[in-house]
Amino acid sequence: MGHLAQFRLLLWKNYLLQRRNVLVTCLEVGIPTVFALILILVRQRVECNRIASPTTWNEFAVNETFGKFDWMSEGLWQIYFTPNSTSTRLVMQSAAKQLNRSCARHSCISG
Repeated sequence: MGHLAQFRLLLWKNYLLQRRNVLVTCLEVGIPTVFALILILVRQRVECNRIASPTTWNEFAVNETFGKFDWMSEGLWQIYFTPNSTSTRLVMQSAAKQLNRSCARHSCISG
C-alpha cells in the first residue's frame, strides 16, 4: 500500500471519528475560538501607552556586585539555582569562581 493510500485511509478514519463524536468536535473547535475571541476583545479594550524614552541601565561587571554590599560581607552569601542538572551546575560553579565563592551541592555558598 502506497503512502498516498495510507494517508487517505487515515483521513477517512479521522473523518469517521469526528462525525461520530459531534459534541467533542464542536468543543475542540469552539473552546480555542472562544479564548481567541476573548484575547482579541481584551486587547482592543486595553489602552496602549507608548513610551518615548525607555529606561536603560548601565552595564556593570559581576565582580563589582558584592563590593557594593560591604555591610553584608560578614554574612553568608548563597546563590540558589534550578534545575539541578550538570550543565546548570557547571555554569553556577563558573559564576561562583568568578565571584570568589565556593559551591556546595545545590547552591553556591560563601562564608
